[in-house]
Amino acid sequence: MLPRIDPARAALAACGLWLALATPSLRAWLESSMTLHMLAQLPLLAVIGYVAGKAWLRSGPTGIAGRALGCVQPFNAGGVTGIIAASFVMVLWMLPRFLDAARLDPAADAIKFIAVPLAGLAIALSWPRLPVIAKAVVHLEVIATLLRFGWGYLAAEERLCLAYLADDQQMTGTILLWLGLVYSIAVTWRPLFGSAPSPRTA
Repeated sequence: MLPRIDPARAALAACGLWLALATPSLRAWLESSMTLHMLAQLPLLAVIGYVAGKAWLRSGPTGIAGRALGCVQPFNAGGVTGIIAASFVMVLWMLPRFLDAARLDPAADAIKFIAVPLAGLAIALSWPRLPVIAKAVVHLEVIATLLRFGWGYLAAEERLCLAYLADDQQMTGTILLWLGLVYSIAVTWRPLFGSAPSPRTA
């Protein structure tokens, strides 16, 4: 059984990782490659927001954090609002035009460093509230998105991102297709091949 993580420490760790990713040297290295930009920096920024969101949920109903959460969640009935907003943000920053903007324009990069963690935060606040069917739909959409982007980057006959080379684009497309395959196996393995729950004894 995993130990319970203190919310304050989790939030502090998330802030520390965000500051580390925002340093000019690490940011420049991660954005020097399309593969690292899309498949390393963006997920890490989303994880920062997700960890902060989990810490927020565990902060309890009292205090400033608890009251703020109580004000936010009524606008996120069933978790649908947050998931839709997070999906829109993540797909937006996977588009070639926005990857180029983040690579070449410091203002766009700064917006990305705010928007993507907020998407992760929205996922953390919304996922526990989603019905089971809605979670399955989200899984299917994630798989479809990975496969669509992967196929699109591989099938393109010319560079879609002006800031990155064609070989980098091809590598990114290949990895996205593999991620889509691995993700589809991961989310279907337990329902299809997992052991059935044992009946409760009286």
